[in-house]
Amino acid sequence: MTITAELDRMRDATADAIERWEAIVIGAGLSGMYALYRLRQLGLKVHVYEAGHGVGGTWYWNRYPGARFDSESWTYGFSFSDDILREWDWKEHFSGQPENLRYCNFVADKFDLCRDITFGARVTRAAWDEAANEWQVVCEDGRRARAGFLITAIGPLSAPTMPVIEGVGDFKGEAWHTGLWPHHPVSFAGKRVAVIGTGASGVQAITEIAKTVGHMTVFQRTPNWCAPLRNSAIDAETMAGIRARYDEIFARCRETWGCFVHAADPRNAVEVSAEEREAGRAISAIR
Repeated sequence: MTITAELDRMRDATADAIERWEAIVIGAGLSGMYALYRLRQLGLKVHVYEAGHGVGGTWYWNRYPGARFDSESWTYGFSFSDDILREWDWKEHFSGQPENLRYCNFVADKFDLCRDITFGARVTRAAWDEAANEWQVVCEDGRRARAGFLITAIGPLSAPTMPVIEGVGDFKGEAWHTGLWPHHPVSFAGKRVAVIGTGASGVQAITEIAKTVGHMTVFQRTPNWCAPLRNSAIDAETMAGIRARYDEIFARCRETWGCFVHAADPRNAVEVSAEEREAGRAISAIR
């Protein structure tokens, strides 16, 4: 069916079969949650459609062993609410997935976000209706909605890439993807395990899974450079110090291109001596 035909079909549908909003947000991850909060503040009638069955986005889907922040926890959280900054205590400098998901649910509960979110609603199509001057959205289950504004908060890495390997469909053993990890525990104890990829997720999963496997083989296309995480717990005194510096911390994050508390060295590597490069690498490892 062409897009034009689909639009005509939707226009002809009965009014009560189409959910109507002033704004639609796709995705209830961190960006989608904040979009919902801000659009409400602007007085718009807004609704979120989320494929998963809970908020959190990245931290809802990525439950693989070892999943955690690779930037400091206290720089990652929302900065728009003094209540959140005052009430939430980070437990680790680089918080793990279970705690991160609890944080997302804390924020959702704090602002009663879930009342404007439909879970289990995967959006499969969105098109602009020129005649009606609005967006129309179709979900996998047939649900349809219309709104004047559409925000896609699906994230840049939300579609998993599956390995295209001859014969992969014939594999009879367990196979898991870090971005589609099951919600039940997976045991690798004593098993032969193969991991494809050594990006950020691969590095985290490998170091954790390797603790119990019988044998592990890692398939790597391009070598990756990693510094030791140097993670540690955050006690009450340290958290109080972080909380007192939040204005300074977030101001610093806004100054850097990636919104990290650390900025990149602007110099070219060949502009400094080998000794200085090695010294900088050692400092990164200590951090």
